[in-house]
Amino acid sequence: MMQAHGGAARSKLVDLLAIPDPETIHPSAVRREHLRLDGSTRWDRIELDTPDGDTIPCILITPHKRSDVDVIAVHQHAGAFTLGKSEPAGLAGDPSLAYGLALAHVGARVVVPDLVGFEERQRLWSDDPGADERLDALFRLTDGSSLQAKHTRDIAVVTNWMRGFDSAASQLCIIGHSLGGQVALFSLALDPRISRGVVSCGLGTLASFEAARIRHNPAWFVPGLRSAGDVALVAAAIEQPIYVAAGRMDTLFPLDGVREVLDAFCPELLTARVFDGGHSLPPQVLEAAVQHLLETSRKPSQ
Repeated sequence: MMQAHGGAARSKLVDLLAIPDPETIHPSAVRREHLRLDGSTRWDRIELDTPDGDTIPCILITPHKRSDVDVIAVHQHAGAFTLGKSEPAGLAGDPSLAYGLALAHVGARVVVPDLVGFEERQRLWSDDPGADERLDALFRLTDGSSLQAKHTRDIAVVTNWMRGFDSAASQLCIIGHSLGGQVALFSLALDPRISRGVVSCGLGTLASFEAARIRHNPAWFVPGLRSAGDVALVAAAIEQPIYVAAGRMDTLFPLDGVREVLDAFCPELLTARVFDGGHSLPPQVLEAAVQHLLETSRKPSQ
């Protein structure tokens, strides 16, 4: 089957996810609370009410000396449902994954949301948050949607707020590790207003997951995606510069599946780094990712 590219691939994804145009998914209400000032940044808590009756708590980190880049930093999964936005913000969890804070320290204004099911958005339906996540995903499937569609809609809410709020930035970017990288991948594919992005250890094919019997997070399982072109379809829809990092020994993302998706990106827009390591974000990879997001031209970083 010939792979669709650009807008044609994006149209297929819109149909698969059954979501409206991201430009139309605005917050229904916004609340902001100042948290603190430190030597170089201002910290605020933002609550964004969504059109589907949900609320997205976020941390907003604003450097005193701002660049013209805004960034959405999306947290990982790792089965750590008590962690969400706090990890990329450098407040808890793995310090090597504090990429939101790292970007703020070099001048980017950064918003870090909780994805549904994590930190302040834990479901708390039972004493097993993983089972709660799977049940949530199944309920969404019965409504003709998916958990990935929910994540994508929520990032669209954040995107529209960032673009409309005191924006001195020339571009809005997105970064994520693992689940965060997956969410960034879909958001880049569906919303060309996001200027560029970083996907760290967050892409592979559904076929490779099945072959290795990998129990991935349930947002990966979008109905019809595999037969429509698998995750390569998502990559083919992306028309922005993107930096992708993958660990050669990452057991969650078999390298054959990673390479299949890499081959689907527009080569002029892709900067790929396959490093010797596992499911991680090494310092040298984070440094390159930060530089990629700070680049304001449409040319991919080297």
